[in-house]
Amino acid sequence: MLASNALTTLDRMKLMLGLPDEIDERTKEIIELLINRASAWVERQIGRHLKRQDYHQWYNADGQQELVTIEYPIVKVEYVKVDGKIIDPRTYDYGQTKDIGVIYRDEGWPKAGYRRGLAYDIVAPKRKIEVSYTAGYVLPQDATEDDPQTLPADLEGLIWEMVSQAYTNLLNGSQGLAAFSISDVSWTFDKASRPEWQQLISLYMRY
Repeated sequence: MLASNALTTLDRMKLMLGLPDEIDERTKEIIELLINRASAWVERQIGRHLKRQDYHQWYNADGQQELVTIEYPIVKVEYVKVDGKIIDPRTYDYGQTKDIGVIYRDEGWPKAGYRRGLAYDIVAPKRKIEVSYTAGYVLPQDATEDDPQTLPADLEGLIWEMVSQAYTNLLNGSQGLAAFSISDVSWTFDKASRPEWQQLISLYMRY
């Protein structure tokens, strides 16, 4: 079974591998396992969730103009609260910065923190900004005619390349998949990653 964060579908992967529509259960399970492993590896390298989901998180009140969300791209912001009070959405914007996960506010976000010393200066901010938002991409397995895929095609293509390489190695090493059980599939993408894979992944990372 494909994981909820799988970055391609079984049917598309069969097409890329040149397999028929009908395949045996063992081959199906192995391909799904490889897709799941490749998808998890890509997410881990990028450092964020890619599937579109709703989030409710707390952020530091550091007084900056840019509130940087953990997950992105931002699809919509339900609300931003400070001390339980909703911030007027007309005072912030994310239209130009949603792809990098930034909610911008000209007047700056509130500043609050822990004070120390004789000057009673803020030495550490408090997490007082509460954000409810939706972020991520519509994955291939979740896409519909009314809600099409938004996962970038090059990321899905990366999964095709990774799974194709792993699948080919399994075939060449076993004289056919019939000799393998699911527990025998131990391909490690980290050891086989190509420079071009890392270059592509770097385009979707936050530095």
